[in-house]
Amino acid sequence: MRIPLFPALMYLSVVLFTGCAAQKSPMLTRGMTTIYVVRHAEKLTSDFDTPLSPAGELRAQALAEKLAEGGVQRIYATARQRTQQTVRPLAERLGLGVVVLEPNAVDSLVQLIKKEDRGRVLLVAGHNNTVPSIVQGLSGQAVEPIPESVFDRLYRVELPAEGEGTVTLLHYGAPTP
Repeated sequence: MRIPLFPALMYLSVVLFTGCAAQKSPMLTRGMTTIYVVRHAEKLTSDFDTPLSPAGELRAQALAEKLAEGGVQRIYATARQRTQQTVRPLAERLGLGVVVLEPNAVDSLVQLIKKEDRGRVLLVAGHNNTVPSIVQGLSGQAVEPIPESVFDRLYRVELPAEGEGTVTLLHYGAPTP
């Protein structure tokens, strides 16, 4: 039995093209670095190293729920207990340790992420005065300052292997003003 040449070549071309396209997709996904950046949840007092309030503990649980299926592979927090308490429920759920850095080490954090965490999904917990700088340092895009009373913002920074990064503002937990 002879198969006509043109239909056979068409079939072969489609199979080869589909195979090549399927091969490229995972490579693009692996090259993407996704960083979730969040301010710590509500704090108990205005003391220097205050823990979370009961509302903050609920918000930390809401963060864990929001990111539980997000593929987070590494978590960063500052040396202040409120940032560590904010990420603890997710860290425990995922079986991850928390990398602890000094609160104002924004430049070091940005360089560490860009050098060591390419292709990963990360969570970073900072403070209202550092989160905008972290987002801008990673993406090159400025975001609005975070008022002292706002705790529900969650920034998703996506950095492709090549090209411009994108920033998406998300929210989690109970809305704050």
